[in-house]
Amino acid sequence: MIINNLKMVRASVNKAVVGLDAGAMAARDEMMMALIQLSKEEIKGRRQPGEKAQSGQPPMNRTGNLRRSITGEKFSTGFATHYALVGPTMIYGRAVEVGGIYAPPSWQGTSAMNGFPYMSPAFKKFSTLAPVIISKHLGLGNA
Repeated sequence: MIINNLKMVRASVNKAVVGLDAGAMAARDEMMMALIQLSKEEIKGRRQPGEKAQSGQPPMNRTGNLRRSITGEKFSTGFATHYALVGPTMIYGRAVEVGGIYAPPSWQGTSAMNGFPYMSPAFKKFSTLAPVIISKHLGLGNA
């Protein structure tokens, strides 16, 4: 039976391939935007000049530069292989997140060496959303 319907089978497979690739790309795009939003939301409140930040907690907003710098860049490497990199573009973004060897000299010997994580808590929240987003775009039903 397939021999007689080979053109129809091939057309159906091609349609499924296009749909899968488009779904994977849409899932990547939505996941990127969700992680950007969650990361920005982690930088809460407004820290006043002279006010001390709590190490180990997300940073408070001071100028808004770090929050505004959180962006994403999309990549595709082949069929249904789409990914995005999300993070801050400010040079001090890593130092704020993890402290330690990335911290500026003025942080040495202070609790700020523990960093002020904002990307890792956002990613933890994101990890529960990702399967739902993937299922939504790839038609997999409930995650």
